[in-house]
Amino acid sequence: MTLHVCATDTALSERFAPRQQHNNMESRKNTITTSGEGQCLSPQDRKAVTDIATFLELTEDCPSVNYPLCNLIPEIITEENITSSFNRVIRNLRQSASDSEKKDCVIIDGKEYTRRQARYVRQKDAIKEHLKQSIGSGEFRISKLTSFETQDGPKKRIVQAPIVVERMGSNSIMEVVETRLAPVLIKNTAASIKGRGPHGLFHEIQVAIEANPNLKYYYQSDYKGYYDHIVHDKMIATIEQYISDPVLLPVLRNFVKAPHPEGTIGISKGLRSSQFFGNLYLNDLDHTMIEKHGAVHYFRFCDDTFILAESKRELWRLRECLHQESAKLGLTIKPSERVAPISAGMDALGYVNFGDHARVRKRTKQNAARKLAKVKSRKRRQQIIGSFKGVACHADCKYIFHLITGKRMKKFSELGVTYTPADGKKRFPGMVKRLSSIQNKVLEIHDYEVDMKTSQGENRYLVSYKDKLTGEWGKFFTASEEMKDNLDTISNMEEGFPFETVIVSEIFDGNKQKFKFT
Repeated sequence: MTLHVCATDTALSERFAPRQQHNNMESRKNTITTSGEGQCLSPQDRKAVTDIATFLELTEDCPSVNYPLCNLIPEIITEENITSSFNRVIRNLRQSASDSEKKDCVIIDGKEYTRRQARYVRQKDAIKEHLKQSIGSGEFRISKLTSFETQDGPKKRIVQAPIVVERMGSNSIMEVVETRLAPVLIKNTAASIKGRGPHGLFHEIQVAIEANPNLKYYYQSDYKGYYDHIVHDKMIATIEQYISDPVLLPVLRNFVKAPHPEGTIGISKGLRSSQFFGNLYLNDLDHTMIEKHGAVHYFRFCDDTFILAESKRELWRLRECLHQESAKLGLTIKPSERVAPISAGMDALGYVNFGDHARVRKRTKQNAARKLAKVKSRKRRQQIIGSFKGVACHADCKYIFHLITGKRMKKFSELGVTYTPADGKKRFPGMVKRLSSIQNKVLEIHDYEVDMKTSQGENRYLVSYKDKLTGEWGKFFTASEEMKDNLDTISNMEEGFPFETVIVSEIFDGNKQKFKFT
């Protein structure tokens, strides 16, 4: 991989001269109804979103969102966002460095960096100011992409990467764009989306099968050369459904057309934007399949589609609908698509799901064994083993248990075992949050507990909630007499819980702050 970087600090600074490119576009004023806002994360994936609440505090959360969005630039060029993106790219540079490069380190402010990292760390302030200025004015562009070959499982792919500073800028932009547009995506799509992933989607498929014993069959397909066949005009039109910012839109159009500026199809496989745009490109198709064609149990991971149904006839009908909708986007489904019984083994997301149990895919086990055989470093071997354990723990051992014992493994719910805490208090899921960190967010209040003692005092209420945007469970303590009275009143209503609210704060008596439900 060849990346164009400057050898000296002076030369690096000279690279920052922005290009004068800016197009104006009138903001459109229309509202798009979205679905997927009540996302629920599996326990396995919930840990992946521990940082999303912190980032969302940088944005203005409203009870409802009107699309297309405008004025996103101020969020993008915040000091926190630019710094976070800079640090992310710097960390990735070290991960991609060779062992010899890591050993040839440079110390800056007590931290070790490779010489390549150090060139950018020394210019950190200049780079950040350049990014703020170029993004803020709408002049930021991806000027050059370097192509290189990478191994993706058994396949070799050609991917494209921008120069380092432009990589930092694209990360800054897409961090906000992805956060803002994630709610418009369906719940059951998971590729490269914060808080979601293959394990979470695999869990959702398992839950659907367990909850619906009549789901006996599945349909599976993917697209031929998906990223290479995304139509530029259709991709840009999709983006414009959700974003109307006249400063930001020309930048996003550049992201789409970067690998083929004069072409009409194909987006980069290496840009930060490409994976999310790939999800967004199929968003209308997803909603159409579910809401118009009745694909109730519909799941998607990037360009891989999985549909569950009670009969083959229903799946063949949905297959025809999917082909028709895909053709409208200029996409072709591979001939390897299949309709088959789940009991025969549904190979999806790294696992083979047989309905009553799931095993790790054979190829995954073989790849882990081959890597271990080649590696001598104890640290690296531990990393490989840990990675495989992370995959294996999402499968189960029901089948092995049956082979050994001849018995069916019981579910905990079938054992009739219950536990009552000694203090008699309810236990709520999620982390304890400060009220200031969840104000102005749309929350579902599900339950509460009274007479809680904390380090701040006694007679507090513990309230359980779910974030409507992220689907994350959490809880907070309150000593507010107004909020406590509201909760007691609502608990006496027949259909009081759960209820939706936005917690806001007020200043009274000069400098005192109180929180309340709205």
